[in-house]
Amino acid sequence: MVKVRKFSFSYGFIGDDLGLKEKIRFSLSTEGMINNLEFDDCKDLKINYNHLNHNKIILPGLINSHVHIGDSFVKEAGYNKGLIETVAPPDGIKHIQLKQGRRKQKLKGIKEAAREMISNGITCFIDFRENSVEGINLLKKALNEQPIKCLILGRFTQAGEIKEIFRNAEGIGLSSYSKVDKEISAIMARYKKKYDKLVSCHHAELIRKPEQFEKLIEDGIIDIIVHGTQLNATDLYKMQQSNIKLILCPRCNGYFGVGFPPIVEVIDQNIPISIGTDNIMANAPNLFEEIRYLYLLYRVLNNRTNSNFRLDAKKLLQMITINAAQNFNLENEIGSIMEGKQADFIVIDLNSSNYYTNILDQDNIYPLIVQRTTPENIKEVYIKGEKVFERL
Repeated sequence: MVKVRKFSFSYGFIGDDLGLKEKIRFSLSTEGMINNLEFDDCKDLKINYNHLNHNKIILPGLINSHVHIGDSFVKEAGYNKGLIETVAPPDGIKHIQLKQGRRKQKLKGIKEAAREMISNGITCFIDFRENSVEGINLLKKALNEQPIKCLILGRFTQAGEIKEIFRNAEGIGLSSYSKVDKEISAIMARYKKKYDKLVSCHHAELIRKPEQFEKLIEDGIIDIIVHGTQLNATDLYKMQQSNIKLILCPRCNGYFGVGFPPIVEVIDQNIPISIGTDNIMANAPNLFEEIRYLYLLYRVLNNRTNSNFRLDAKKLLQMITINAAQNFNLENEIGSIMEGKQADFIVIDLNSSNYYTNILDQDNIYPLIVQRTTPENIKEVYIKGEKVFERL
């Protein structure tokens, strides 16, 4: 007889709206799904700082919406260098290193980066994979024994590779739309429909290109734009009307000095976004740091007096959980703690000294978690109900 595993926690952010609940209880199915989820509405958040066991809060596993994990073996090779010099194909430092680097080094880099993401509470990431099918196979091999979930968006160098990319990955992740001609656009459209997969594209990271943007919109094959750093309000409106989703990578934009994402206009238009940490060679995969930085940018850029628009902490947390799941059609599997979804969650200990405050209620628990959480506060990480990380 199989013993049913049961979990209980004092507090948790439950459901797609990340509502604060208490006395969380659930069991685990044999497939690692949440069963029999029960909880109480949290009427009074009470933290006993002298008690070590009753102040745990659970959050959904975090989702990193945009990563280049393959370059993690050459960290800081682009320090104090420009975007084009560092990462632009085919002659950027990153691509030269990917060609010249030993397979063993690249595998080691991917494995260590995956472990780092898990220790930071990331249970799923979307990788924009270079080097065609060879690069896809390298990533699959590196992650073969890793519990973290990965969606791979492959990249082709010639039209003849497009079909194989769609067959071997979850879709295509273009470095730019500049080389998408009528032939390539038609091929991608055909196989995207056949395999029912995603197409994403880096766009307007360094320069706004209106003609290229109009072509991208007109072709209608892009599901997700990454960066959009130079897009204006009109561009964002056209994206919204075309149901194109947006991923922001604010810290990597800062690292390369390309500017700030148009976060004020995004919030004004209520565009759901998710967040990525981008190149691991340039940026540590820490999503709490990412949303903190984004919040500060919003505060600086949104200089309107008595503005009704606010970037609240719960929305920031949704960007790295349920929004990310929705952007990649994963919302029925992951992104929130709900019955029938995978038991992917992280455990945070509110007894940690950096959380101590004399005022703690249902409102300021969200900014407290967003503003103060460090990797050291993440005590346990679960994927499909299995503990995959514990910080002692």
